[in-house]
Amino acid sequence: MADEWRQCVDWLIECRILPVDHKAKQDDAQAFDLAQTLRDGVLLCHLLNSLKPYSVDSKDFSPRPQLSQFLCLKNIRAFLSACEKMFRIDSRDLFEPLDLFEVKNFRKVLHTLSKLSKTDIVQKKGIRGFPPNDQNDEVEEDIYGNLSNMAIDHGIEDNEELYDSVYQEGDDEIYEDIVSMKRKRRTTHPSGSSSRLSVPGEASMTKRDYCIKEMVDTERNYVDALKMIVNYFIQPLMASSLLSQTDKDIIFSSVERMEEVHSVFFHELEKACYSPGKTRLHEVFIKYKSKFLLYGDYCSNLPRAQEHIEELIKKNEQVRDKIEECERTANEGRFRLRDLLHVPMQRVLKYHLLLRELIKNTDRDSEDQFYLQQALESMQDLSLYVNEVKRDNEALALIEEIQRSIVDLQMPANTSLRDYGKLQKDGELKVRSHIDNRVRQRYIFLFDKVMLMAKTRIVNKLLWGDTYSFKEAIVLSEYKVDTSSAIRDGQRRPEKWNCTFQMVKQDNSMTYTLLSKTEEIKQKWIEAIHLALDNTQPTAGRDHIMTTFNEPKVCDICGKLLRGVFFQGYKNPKNGQCVHKECIGKTKQEAPPKPPKPEDKHKSTVRYSGAAAGQPLPGGGRRPLYFREGEIITVVKKDGDWWEGRKGGDLGWFPFQYVEALKNTPKRQGSYLDWKIKSRRSPAPSPPLCKLQGYVNVPSSDMAHFDWFAGRLDRSKAGQMLEHLPNSSFLVRESATGPRAGDPALSIKYNDTVRHIKIEHDKSNGYYLSDTRYFHTVPELIEYYQNHSLSDSFPEVTTGLKYPYKTVASSPTDVDELEDRVSALSFTQSAHNGNIAARTGPKQEQPVNGVRILSYAQAVYDYAATATSQISLKAGDRLAVLSKTGSDKGWWKGQHCSTGKLGYFPFAYVKEEEEE
Repeated sequence: MADEWRQCVDWLIECRILPVDHKAKQDDAQAFDLAQTLRDGVLLCHLLNSLKPYSVDSKDFSPRPQLSQFLCLKNIRAFLSACEKMFRIDSRDLFEPLDLFEVKNFRKVLHTLSKLSKTDIVQKKGIRGFPPNDQNDEVEEDIYGNLSNMAIDHGIEDNEELYDSVYQEGDDEIYEDIVSMKRKRRTTHPSGSSSRLSVPGEASMTKRDYCIKEMVDTERNYVDALKMIVNYFIQPLMASSLLSQTDKDIIFSSVERMEEVHSVFFHELEKACYSPGKTRLHEVFIKYKSKFLLYGDYCSNLPRAQEHIEELIKKNEQVRDKIEECERTANEGRFRLRDLLHVPMQRVLKYHLLLRELIKNTDRDSEDQFYLQQALESMQDLSLYVNEVKRDNEALALIEEIQRSIVDLQMPANTSLRDYGKLQKDGELKVRSHIDNRVRQRYIFLFDKVMLMAKTRIVNKLLWGDTYSFKEAIVLSEYKVDTSSAIRDGQRRPEKWNCTFQMVKQDNSMTYTLLSKTEEIKQKWIEAIHLALDNTQPTAGRDHIMTTFNEPKVCDICGKLLRGVFFQGYKNPKNGQCVHKECIGKTKQEAPPKPPKPEDKHKSTVRYSGAAAGQPLPGGGRRPLYFREGEIITVVKKDGDWWEGRKGGDLGWFPFQYVEALKNTPKRQGSYLDWKIKSRRSPAPSPPLCKLQGYVNVPSSDMAHFDWFAGRLDRSKAGQMLEHLPNSSFLVRESATGPRAGDPALSIKYNDTVRHIKIEHDKSNGYYLSDTRYFHTVPELIEYYQNHSLSDSFPEVTTGLKYPYKTVASSPTDVDELEDRVSALSFTQSAHNGNIAARTGPKQEQPVNGVRILSYAQAVYDYAATATSQISLKAGDRLAVLSKTGSDKGWWKGQHCSTGKLGYFPFAYVKEEEEE
């Protein structure tokens, strides 16, 4: 039946495997959208474990196959095996792995899932199966016949952010319950007494106070959680002699050490926050960064620890009963031990998020900003290190499995596949050796240093591809890629396996021709080979040796940790320096100097002469500071109604009411102008118009009648509204996001580029574009620049505000259509020459994988990709951020605005752009 796949989507949503807004649920969705989501087997394995916990052992499937055919098929086989063994589905009702991976028979895949939905295990959960039993199963049309061709044209999709949302939901609930501020506690002073003086009452607490309170309170709760694991699990279990020392080391790796470290860390953190003295907050985080490196091994060992718990429980009823008793004692049985072990991993990945929020709510002019940024960089570096250690250990497990699966692979003595670098790509190609010119089907494993060619050994339909027979190996450093054969490809009939490239030995003594199904697949292989070659022979320094460091190592250039556990970086044989790939060829930079503490300058509004003029004196033996009206006072201390200040060489106290803040308004520079990437896609609709906030004293309702006022609008959408209008068209809007949300901004099209300019406000002087000219209101400012050029504020902009955006359209209907079109705009191909394309970003006719842009970011450090799924960065590069789901892992997903490449990048290496 034609809509069976839609019923399957609804069923998967009810099973909480797909989100309700998944693309397969959209009105214009196709069956292939569901097939693409399931092709790597990850969600299918997770589905079985959600229906019956531990149906699929975590060691039997890869939760992040990273587009590897080897891992995808492994996952699918694990799903099929569990369906037969755990859910008692007849083998005749099971699809074959390639039915899904290559989408050869998606109807059979749906048939298997339908049988699963009607098993007793599922029915007992109250989830109705599909299709309904009373529905006619007659096949009316074949809507799945062309899916295999679509699968060839569309590779496996990267669903990592979807997996993150599926996996994290339950873990987040546990973390929130145990560690979050939902646990109401009284903040105490290090001495144990209530700290009323240090922590303001809730009514007077600022957002920054709440950030600090959350940081301290959640750390206290985390220490309590670690103590709970030690006191209610480790000690009773070891005392019962039911666990051996080996069992303890596997299950509770580093937990006792963590409890010791964090107990001290908490007291130092609390003291730095509430009793600041010699130790400051940022110093605590920087000091403990090295101590927190133990989380790398802990997080990597977590899956093994959880598996070991399940094995012990299955084998020994006494162990099961004792663990359940510990769970009841510790938390009334709400959380299982295996779930509690997730909490440390979640906690260590929260520090940079807590610091980021604190920085956001700290005065920009405060010197704390500088120091907190140091702490943030330190914790971001730690987060990336921990995640890469975990990822590398998963990669090593995969490499070991590949080595086991190639049954007749003979390695040199004391050598394993891990010595040949990381797996960059695997999959099927046809290979023609120029020795005999025969074309053979081969399964290719591409590592950084070598390309292995193997032949698949068919075992049975469920274990297809389980083992391989080794055939040949290419040492990549001895070969080069030749794509000249591609010229002949276009002269052939458009059949499969007609897209070719060659691996030619440097001395031309040997050549292999490799054939792929499609041009896209071929290009992905070439990209992976080039990346592997660049990893072992980096362009920036071919003498640098890709090296595995046995202990955590810091880059000798940038000072950041080398990421992962194998082939983490490079060693310079000349001077012994250990560096990241992106740091090759660079010199060590000195630490940035501490910024000078901003002076708190005020201007006196009245004359202060003390008792002689009948004015109050500071008292308490404090010396008064006298001044005339209009003099500049530097405030050095504030104590209630009395402030201490400096005037020239005089220091003294005065009533705070006698001065007003002197705002520093630096002269505008050209950097305040911004060009728009023309291919931006508009974010979600903005909230309804509201009054301009901040210093703005003209409500939006009072400006709504102006033909240049657009209301609340982000600059992306403003740019889209102006880009098709004549030069010198303009609009005024309320900034939609960021620190300036609600503040006014001017957007103007000049020289075919949309520029965005802040409209600033000074309490004393009024509104301005640059501090050379001020206006009482925004309309006055606009009226002036409608009659004068902007060049007096911005020399490079030699135009005035000529065309209010509403007047350019021929009718009000056109204005509405323009705004509606902008709301629906996605990436558009609007640049036609190379120079503009390089400046305006990627050319796209469709949204980026249908995902809206969350924000834009600019690279602040270089980053060299080590996998094809990553984006290389140069400081200053601009990126469209598409997903932040991987924040806990240190990565964001996005698109490079110049190259158009989609992929992942470490978010610690970029700075997110503000609205203005």
